[in-house]
Amino acid sequence: MATNNKITTTELDFDNIKSNIKSFLRGQSELSDYDFEGSGLSILLDVLAYNTHYNALYTNLAVNESFLDSAVKRESVVSKAFELGYLPRSASTSIAKVNIKLTNVSGAPDTIVLNALTPFTTSVNGSPYVFYNDVPYTAVNTSGTYTFSNVKLLEGTPLTQSYVVSDSSRYIISNTNCDISTLTVGISNNINSSIVTNFRKVDDILSITATDNVYFIKEIENGLYEIQFGNDRIGKSVITGNVVTLSYFVTNKAVANGAKVFSSGSLSNYTISTVSSSRGGFEQESIDEIKHNSPRLFSSSNRAVTNEDYKAIILAKFSNIDSIQVWGGDENNPPVYGKVFISIAPKDSAVLTAVEQSIIKEEILKSKKVVTITPEFVEPFYLNVKLDTVIYYDSNITTQTANDLVLQVTNNILKYNNTDLKKFDSIFRYSKLMSIIDDTDQSITSNISSLTLSRKVMPKFNASVNYSFHIDNPIYSAGVPEDAVLSNGFYVFGDSNVQYIRDDGFGILQRYFLDSYNNRVTTNAKQGTVDYSIGGVFITSLNIVNLTEPDLLFTLKLQSNDIVSVRDHIVRIDPLLLNVSAVASSKIANSQYIFSPSR
Repeated sequence: MATNNKITTTELDFDNIKSNIKSFLRGQSELSDYDFEGSGLSILLDVLAYNTHYNALYTNLAVNESFLDSAVKRESVVSKAFELGYLPRSASTSIAKVNIKLTNVSGAPDTIVLNALTPFTTSVNGSPYVFYNDVPYTAVNTSGTYTFSNVKLLEGTPLTQSYVVSDSSRYIISNTNCDISTLTVGISNNINSSIVTNFRKVDDILSITATDNVYFIKEIENGLYEIQFGNDRIGKSVITGNVVTLSYFVTNKAVANGAKVFSSGSLSNYTISTVSSSRGGFEQESIDEIKHNSPRLFSSSNRAVTNEDYKAIILAKFSNIDSIQVWGGDENNPPVYGKVFISIAPKDSAVLTAVEQSIIKEEILKSKKVVTITPEFVEPFYLNVKLDTVIYYDSNITTQTANDLVLQVTNNILKYNNTDLKKFDSIFRYSKLMSIIDDTDQSITSNISSLTLSRKVMPKFNASVNYSFHIDNPIYSAGVPEDAVLSNGFYVFGDSNVQYIRDDGFGILQRYFLDSYNNRVTTNAKQGTVDYSIGGVFITSLNIVNLTEPDLLFTLKLQSNDIVSVRDHIVRIDPLLLNVSAVASSKIANSQYIFSPSR
């Protein structure tokens, strides 16, 4: 009788493993007639199958953790990123800037010092927080007043840890909420020495000598950070008996953002004015961010040459970024040579502050960029989509009301807005959004959606100014007046009528007002031009003195329903310009069909 002497090893599923073991045993002459289903041996087969399945699962997980793309544990991702020379960003503290004035100071000295780590209290959403200045500031007596300008205040708790060096010492920052950008590392010869030598952090070893006072830092298990020193070949080492002192801030991260009003129990006769409210507090870099940023920083070789190099370096070192775009001056419109343009959409506001721009330029890029290339920041411009959607639904196959469907469709549109748009290089895909709307509920039979684009222009009042902008999307051109370009109302010098600008369908911009009969009266037959093909609007010699609304807005009809974002443009659906309505199409005859305009 033939016997089966082999077990199939290709299965990983528990039931299939057990089945393979049974087949093997049935192939043995001694057990060919054995009933494996109702016997005690079935329990042993379960144990064997479970053990095999467990080992296979463990091996699969272990292999996955060995690769950056497939790892899911933070320790594994951080370890693979460390092999690429990448240090994940720590939690970051919220930072505010204030001006402080002191008066009636006793003795009226020539100068006065605001000592480092002076506490300032504030509250955000009813919760109290404490901010500190991390360095001392000096003010000069000016007619009895002392002014500390642009004092930087950091939120958090300043902590200090000390270690006595021994052969088994590890120098670990024992708090996951530390901001390592605030870390200072000092070394003293022994516990009785008052002389402290500060060591500086380095990212690479190319210029480090054996006597340089430097330290290295890495993330270890549980999201903590460990400090390491040199070996007297690359950086100076520490020796037994030395004392390592670590000073840093532990932060409350994002919850402290937005503080505006500060006070201090350590000062007398003072006033504090806020230059910029607190911002910049964020969580530790996430696993997904580490996976995205570490290989890109590695490919940049820690130098800023290409557009992608700039992106990788800034993303690795600066946390307040929701989206970033970089392009060379040769790609700019018009070209500007010798510059690289950087546009950043922050996480907590519309634009970066001057302080944040300075940090990126001076602390992050200065030592890594090409000397002859100058970084220039450009504020992101938002192309706001005004969307009008009418959904048609069959009321016979749903118990939901029209309002229920409108709410669901609105939520799905905003979800698409958050996942697919609101980023540089994003594309508004009309057909995809229409499918999302139709698939919201089985009762929705179709939808008619029309869109226009809204572009804000910053006016300069009481001066004759030329305005221009590009949306880099073709504007609709019908060869007849179609108001493909249309502004909201404004006032010009020497005319009390509310003025508007529109195109004539042939590339000319006209300024007009509405008379008492609502007829258009042209006041300037050539206020500028339109380049329909590139989406360029060029307004000449316009002297605006006031607006009828808070912003000067231009509504644009586009040639295509797909909208792309180029360079510093970000496409998004404006929730305030989103209108959704519903029509029960099953209740009307074809001859009574309600037509909704799609253009």
